[in-house]
Amino acid sequence: MTIGSTITMAAHLEGKGASVLDFAAFAQRFGPVLSYIRLAGSPPDLNQVRIDQGAADALIGCDVVVCSSAEASGTYRRGTRAVINSAEMSTGDIVRLRDAAIDPDRRIKAVEDVIGADNVATSNANAAAEAIFDDTVYANMMMLGAAWPSGRIPVSLAALMQAIVLNGAAVEKNKQTSLLGVSL
Repeated sequence: MTIGSTITMAAHLEGKGASVLDFAAFAQRFGPVLSYIRLAGSPPDLNQVRIDQGAADALIGCDVVVCSSAEASGTYRRGTRAVINSAEMSTGDIVRLRDAAIDPDRRIKAVEDVIGADNVATSNANAAAEAIFDDTVYANMMMLGAAWPSGRIPVSLAALMQAIVLNGAAVEKNKQTSLLGVSL
């Protein structure tokens, strides 16, 4: 949710239209968190907040299980560009189904089958955040930084940095983390 609010604030700072629709009701129970982010040249250019089936231009997949879910992948199309965190993280399925398999490679392949393998970049952002900051909490901001250079996020780096400042949480580390993501 922080990534969605950072992107939409950056767009707002540039005078663009921006909306974010978060689905996070089950996040405290290891459930999925989905954020539909829409950006436009100006606020009147936005006509809805939800992403239609097959209409997503970009994916920042901070959780491989969530981004490969039927609900999320239904919004993808051939040509959607993605960065996906390949880290294996426990989900609610592990609690309900003891033998549930996360299998990140299979899940990434499922996304590639929809959007095309050359449209997917992967990185184990959790391992990188742990190695650099001794805390995986920065993995999502690294994914934001990994998505930005390829044009997946049509806002300036200066606006993203200002949005991080306005958020006020661990500002210097989050700025550094998002810049590190640029090199993932």
